[in-house]
Amino acid sequence: MKMNLQIFSEAANTGVVGRWQHPGYLNITSSEESAQYELLGFGVTQLDDSPSAQTTSKRYVNQKSATQTIGSYEWTAPLEFDLIRSEKAIEYIAGIGEKEKTGVDAETDYVIVYLEKQVAEQATTYEAKKRRVAVEVSEFSDNDGEIQGSGNLLAVSDWEYGQFDTKTKTFTPNSSLSA
Repeated sequence: MKMNLQIFSEAANTGVVGRWQHPGYLNITSSEESAQYELLGFGVTQLDDSPSAQTTSKRYVNQKSATQTIGSYEWTAPLEFDLIRSEKAIEYIAGIGEKEKTGVDAETDYVIVYLEKQVAEQATTYEAKKRRVAVEVSEFSDNDGEIQGSGNLLAVSDWEYGQFDTKTKTFTPNSSLSA
């Protein structure tokens, strides 16, 4: 009997980007002018990135099949978190749901940082993108006696590309960077 065994080392570098390499930061002031970004980290059990491409199609008389293209995106970031009030980003999100805020009162800025894309000669600065989001809190549920919240970050604007300094927690758009 012949056995083919494959052994995978946990320490092996597979080249796959880890989720921890794309941290999300939320502006907990709602104001772009006096932004205070806080990490969506400890206490957050899910934070996905769902571009949700929207397609359009058209079939011409000389074609059997339709021509399809990407027309737009309906981006969302599904979110789940343990209600840990000492975590500033979680407290900010929970406040939106608990006070049932709407419209611009439920909007802020969200930044995704690409830690695998460090800016040359800048130890704590990485490529990043920022957009305005609406914070949808859909539920506070009992998770084995602990409160867990869930909802989505919903796109309000297009992405703005730039750099984020993880030490100073500041976003600089590409249009502001010198060439």
